[in-house]
Amino acid sequence: MKNCSLRPILPGLLAALLALALLTGCQAGMPASAAWPRPLPRGLEHGARLSVFLTLKEAETPAVRLHISALEVLAKDTWLPVAPGPLALDSAEIGAGQVLLGGRGLPPGRYHRLRFTLDEAKVRRSDGRNETVSADSRQVELELPASLLLEEDDSRSLFLTWDVQGSLEGEDGLRPAITVAPQLRPLLVDLIYVTCPDIDTIFVVRSDKNWVADSFGVKGQPTWLAVDPDPSRRRLYVLAAGEATIKVVDLHSQRVVDLFPIPLADFPTFMTLSPDGRWGYVLEEHGSYLSRIDLATGRSTARVRLRYRPLYATYLAEENLLAVSAGLTQTVLLLNPVDLKEVGAIRTGNVPRGLLPFGNLLYIAESGDHTVTIFDRAANRVLRRLDVGFGPRRLLSNGEQIFVSNYDGGSISVLLPGQLGVVREIRGLGRPREMVHERVYRRLYVADEQAAALAAIDSTTNQLLGFIALGAPPLGLAVVQ
Repeated sequence: MKNCSLRPILPGLLAALLALALLTGCQAGMPASAAWPRPLPRGLEHGARLSVFLTLKEAETPAVRLHISALEVLAKDTWLPVAPGPLALDSAEIGAGQVLLGGRGLPPGRYHRLRFTLDEAKVRRSDGRNETVSADSRQVELELPASLLLEEDDSRSLFLTWDVQGSLEGEDGLRPAITVAPQLRPLLVDLIYVTCPDIDTIFVVRSDKNWVADSFGVKGQPTWLAVDPDPSRRRLYVLAAGEATIKVVDLHSQRVVDLFPIPLADFPTFMTLSPDGRWGYVLEEHGSYLSRIDLATGRSTARVRLRYRPLYATYLAEENLLAVSAGLTQTVLLLNPVDLKEVGAIRTGNVPRGLLPFGNLLYIAESGDHTVTIFDRAANRVLRRLDVGFGPRRLLSNGEQIFVSNYDGGSISVLLPGQLGVVREIRGLGRPREMVHERVYRRLYVADEQAAALAAIDSTTNQLLGFIALGAPPLGLAVVQ
């Protein structure tokens, strides 16, 4: 993606460049992140995918460092690499966390063993010295329980546990004690679902531990997702952008149980649901289309072309309206949610994106101006425009605070309802995008595109707790509680 800038040159060439800029979607003053969306590369390039994660048996352990030159999995008689390169495992750094050892596309089939090739092992002594210890073997092989079956288009995970204390043999010996467990489906409570379109994968994160606990594949670049608001149905609606299809996933089996193709759609770029879960609304940023899908039947019941570049949509339940931010017109459109006809509009700053209804107010993230506008829906007027971080992308509230993800600034701005200013800036992120809030453990989860990880933030103290590595940029988020 490129920034587009126009410099004073010959009039004829200037006109040509301006026409080209309009055709490619670049606009003077628009941030680079606002370029047209492009289809992403397929992630399951060999038909299936395997990710491998590691945790410690006990968080408080001796400080041991392993240098591993290769991590491989056995298919029939062939060892295939899983890690992209050498690994350095430091028990003191891992602690109570989780480490992603590697992930890659693999041919479908059964896999029987996992192998580490150990180059060096060091133990940190009480005086702070890192002392090399001898390992009884350079290669450690682990039998996979009941063998691992990777099916076509699936994405599975293996979870390893390292017993650091049990790995030490006397003062100068080491035998890595690592066990492997099959992927066990967690209970459907306090879970975060995360899409990674680049690798056709949805990861499942346990919010009590901030660990990946499960994964499954969804073909066709899964981007946006939403949980069915009816808790009795336990379904996940997933927008497979590459196939222009909404896929219905049963959360118990993690299988796609229904497909709703979006007629005439090219590459849909956003999806949201009505509060009752009956309707799905799908945006196509490039063509400026909005479609309404009946999620009971899968039929498209309405399709309209909006003003230029619809970027985001949310349902205004009190007014029974659909609000859509239109990036190139500096406008939030207000639509009838049934026939999708425009019934009103709100003028905004440059490149409006995320929208958040809060009481009788509507908060609008304006990426081009690095501001958030507070619009009074009852009085039909702008109350205030607040300066936040660079390139605000999304807004989310936990009922007490409002969080703003600043995509270009690598931060989260924290607002308090009723106070006209930023009260806290949470830094240390890369390219934050979507957010969800988990209310039991009071944590804010942020999809960090640059880190290829999920950032976990304590929403009570507004402190960054750390990152949950995924191996690919995350996008859509949903929470099940």
